[in-house]
Amino acid sequence: MKKRLLALIIAGIMLFAVGCGSADSSDSGTYEAASTSNAYYSKNAAGFEEAAEVADVADVEYEGDDVGSTDFDADSTGSESDIDLDGYDTSRKLVYTSYITLESKKFDEDVATIKEIVTKNGGYFESTSVSGNKEYGNRGAGFVARIPSDKYEAFMGSVGDVGSLTYKSESVDDITSSYVDVQARLKSLNTKLERLQELESNAENVTELLEIEDRINEVQYQIESYTAQMKTFDDQVDYSTVSIDITEVATYSEVKADSAWNRFVEAFGASFVGFVETVQEIVIAIIYLLPYILIIAVVIVVIVVVRRRKKKAREVKAIQADESSKTE
Repeated sequence: MKKRLLALIIAGIMLFAVGCGSADSSDSGTYEAASTSNAYYSKNAAGFEEAAEVADVADVEYEGDDVGSTDFDADSTGSESDIDLDGYDTSRKLVYTSYITLESKKFDEDVATIKEIVTKNGGYFESTSVSGNKEYGNRGAGFVARIPSDKYEAFMGSVGDVGSLTYKSESVDDITSSYVDVQARLKSLNTKLERLQELESNAENVTELLEIEDRINEVQYQIESYTAQMKTFDDQVDYSTVSIDITEVATYSEVKADSAWNRFVEAFGASFVGFVETVQEIVIAIIYLLPYILIIAVVIVVIVVVRRRKKKAREVKAIQADESSKTE
């Protein structure tokens, strides 16, 4: 009985050993299959189709002409919060934009002063315009100046002292997020370009080579677009934009309290100014019409003289006729 029990135990141990051996063999086969699959993947990585999938990890889709978009798509390197900011310029990017209106009693002098202030602060004019007539004192000028951002505060303080400041507005746009996003896109596209260039050197046939070149051209175009966007951002940050309008006036506009008396005074003043301007316009119109008036006056005088002579001639004839009738 004991011998039979011992034989059964030995048989069970042998069966267990055989089962373990089969399991090990199965695991080994699985590992070999996986290794074969990896080897197959590595082999195809030299081809275009598989390589495209690898390169797309760093792909950023270009949508239309919106090269400045700050949203990453599904093929991006990851969400904004997942971006490794090492090597990126993350300093605050602020864009200053201002608008100023001025009144001037010395138009030529104040315009020259504005130009001098812009040059003194290292700026330049993006556009200029002048309108009106010096004779009538109604001239106006408009400037769009680009001022280095580090001189912006000094410039605004100086230009506000020219003439009389009637209006000023300032705005600041923080484009830091957009700036970092464009940097990330450029980095991703450059990585993709390097991988495509490696695949181009390993292309096995003309078809693969042409397809890779098409992808390279597309990526290079995107890189150029984002690079241009980056330069635009840099220009906006480095140089603030200030629009200046200056108007020639005889007297500066006064800021008065909104009271009934001030309204009466302002209405009377406006009425008197309107009356004077109307008289001036009438006089000017008469001066313009003076040649025609003289011609009309001469014609009228000639007509009157002719009529008087005719009338006098008729009267003389009548007297002569009367005298001849008396003599008969």
